[in-house]
Amino acid sequence: MGSERHPVLVPPGEGRVFLGDLTCRVSSASTSGGYCAFEFVTQPGDGVPLHVHSREDEVYYILEGTFEIRCGDRFFTAAAGAMAVLPRTIPHAFRNAGQTPSRALTIFIPGGFDAFVQELAEMSPADAADETKRNAIRRKHGIQMLEESVV
Repeated sequence: MGSERHPVLVPPGEGRVFLGDLTCRVSSASTSGGYCAFEFVTQPGDGVPLHVHSREDEVYYILEGTFEIRCGDRFFTAAAGAMAVLPRTIPHAFRNAGQTPSRALTIFIPGGFDAFVQELAEMSPADAADETKRNAIRRKHGIQMLEESVV
């Protein structure tokens, strides 16, 4: 990746959609690897189980709804307008704590998380159903799942 920096504008509703309700709004390539940004929608009760990133810090900005976020030993309730910073190497999880879909913007610093998501999205349905194969991709990208249940 080059070090050239340039402005990026992503119009409303645009971006690359992965895995249903996960949209890459700003790619790592467009920021010379500095960061990437995703917008996602999480249904009530759904979320991501406890896991850890060895490479990226995450910044969450809650756009709609309410999320329960765990980072290390701390638990937060983050409503629309809240921001949460989750440092790399600290285990974290989140779930939609409300009764309606929740929406957030997440920035991964540095970039690279979009390559992980793309690799998951390109898996065949049979491979995607195989936790061992998904874990191999996670390890390749410095991500480790620690629990199966969300916050």
